[in-house]
Amino acid sequence: MEKWQRDPWLRQLVAERREQGVGRREFLARLGGAAAGVAGASVVGRSKPAGAQTKVVVTTWDTEPNPKTRAVMKEIVADFQKLHKDVEVRAEGMGWADMDRKLLAGLAAKTPPTLSHSQQYVVTTFRSRGIIEPLDDVAQAIGKDRILPSVRRWLEYDGKIWGLTHAWGAEMLGGRADWAREAGVNPMGWKTWDDWLRDMPKLNKPPGHFAFTLAGGHAFTLNEDVYMWVGSNGGRLFDDQGGPTLETPQVIEMLEFWKKLKPYLPTAWTSHSFLETLAIWTSGKAAQNLIWGRTAEYVDLHAPPDKRNPEVFAIWPKTIGPSGKAPITQFDNEPWIAYADVPKAEKAAGREFLKFFYKKENYRKYCDSVPLHLLSIFAEDFKDPSYLNHPDRVRWKPWLEAQQKWVEQGQTFPLLMTHANDMNVKWIGDVGASTILADMAVAVVERGKSAKEAAKEAQTRILRDIVDKARRG
Repeated sequence: MEKWQRDPWLRQLVAERREQGVGRREFLARLGGAAAGVAGASVVGRSKPAGAQTKVVVTTWDTEPNPKTRAVMKEIVADFQKLHKDVEVRAEGMGWADMDRKLLAGLAAKTPPTLSHSQQYVVTTFRSRGIIEPLDDVAQAIGKDRILPSVRRWLEYDGKIWGLTHAWGAEMLGGRADWAREAGVNPMGWKTWDDWLRDMPKLNKPPGHFAFTLAGGHAFTLNEDVYMWVGSNGGRLFDDQGGPTLETPQVIEMLEFWKKLKPYLPTAWTSHSFLETLAIWTSGKAAQNLIWGRTAEYVDLHAPPDKRNPEVFAIWPKTIGPSGKAPITQFDNEPWIAYADVPKAEKAAGREFLKFFYKKENYRKYCDSVPLHLLSIFAEDFKDPSYLNHPDRVRWKPWLEAQQKWVEQGQTFPLLMTHANDMNVKWIGDVGASTILADMAVAVVERGKSAKEAAKEAQTRILRDIVDKARRG
């Protein structure tokens, strides 16, 4: 029996993920919070397999199973191995049901991959417990100063780089521009939540379509909306010591605002997954949705041929609350991380592979495999015609420019973070893995609990169930 199988918590998480009860981001959040239990406060070298090994084996696990991306990764690996005949790279773009099981088992048995993709808050926890190592040498080799500052900032601690974003994307508010024109609505004039709410009735045409849709079917997706709207109202979820700040005016106002959205949401919104919301929006059942670059594929899948363009499926501005000064948006900034608990030769070969991965000719092919979502980390690419003139980037130019603008203005924030100091909240993964924030929102929106009462209850739960335990342990 594997070590992880002897741990009831790990067995339960693996079982839940196999049954699709735990999404890929939630797994990472829960894994970040559980890292201490499976990996301890420090790491030691793992034993080598029995028998002589003629080649150094580098194992990489990434989160891009898209067939086009897999074909590109296969090509990059083959070209790397031509130059490094003593290295074998096993690049796996696995389904998440396999990745989480294998990563849990690898951490428990001290046999993690050489490199893997991860999330910002997992980096926070793993770094604090010695599970990963800095990648400063790789950053210097590929040109640290070439990386977009808003991408790099979230992975720098005390002057060291603890991960390298493989590609990035920013969440956007997508809206049906044709319906807005018919309703006499000008979304580009929206600046505040009140502006947005004022026009909701004009865009709401049930049962034909609703004004807005949200993915309320899982606590993790609700967490994304909670932190985004808190941040857009000038608030935070944590103070500088890591304590929860849910009883602040900024959070209370956010909950009151969310309650006002309810009449414009599908009746069953609390059961919808994120992917369902994409189908709802692109098939004409909602006027607005929170989207990513990949959503263009859903437009082509569900929308009528004459509407598959950014003139119909437009990008609208996000707005601020009464205490806010500027909106924020969610940042998909998943980095490569390098595990400390691997043999020295494997570490060195893994770093050489990363340097090769980021070479222009290789990295460009990788980004082009999902051109609107796997956006380049290098600032120069957004001035390079050969990058910008990709057919999909030309076709959906407003979507690309909207994401670029978010990053250039520094208004992109990783999950659960609305302030730079949130990078140091060691239990942020535990909060993300819990249902506390989602329960708070649903209690107000669906059950009529007062915002102050729901916030106080959530504050108490975080302190009692997460912060106090972490500080004692």
